[in-house]
Amino acid sequence: MKNQHPGRERIDDAEIQRLRRILEIQREETIRALNRLGQETRSVESDCPKDLGDLCATSMSKESLFRQTSEQRRMIRVIEAALARIELGTFGVCEACGEDINPRRLDALPWTNHCLRCQQNLEQNQFLADRGSTYREMPLRKAG
Repeated sequence: MKNQHPGRERIDDAEIQRLRRILEIQREETIRALNRLGQETRSVESDCPKDLGDLCATSMSKESLFRQTSEQRRMIRVIEAALARIELGTFGVCEACGEDINPRRLDALPWTNHCLRCQQNLEQNQFLADRGSTYREMPLRKAG
């Protein structure tokens, strides 16, 4: 891959292959965790609650397992998307701005598809949307 931004750190092919292996291992571990959660869910569903307290505990267990299962499935999707970006040759490039993603960020979160700046913007916009606010850029005051 060519460095689109001279003077900036760019991830090389050997590093991409190392991260591919990490992603593949993470995918396999996540699939195993998902299978364990499936077994736990079947176990909880087969238990017959005896009273209201048991029913409540079973319901809470099912809800927790559902949440964990959803998170594991989401993780598999983002890992597979990162592996697809490797195949396409777009791995390490921010999907929002097209800038190179810092190699240290990729090392920490190899499935990421946004640079830190764009990720922060996305999270801020999501936070504001969750609060029903409209985003308005406010000038920052300098300290001092």
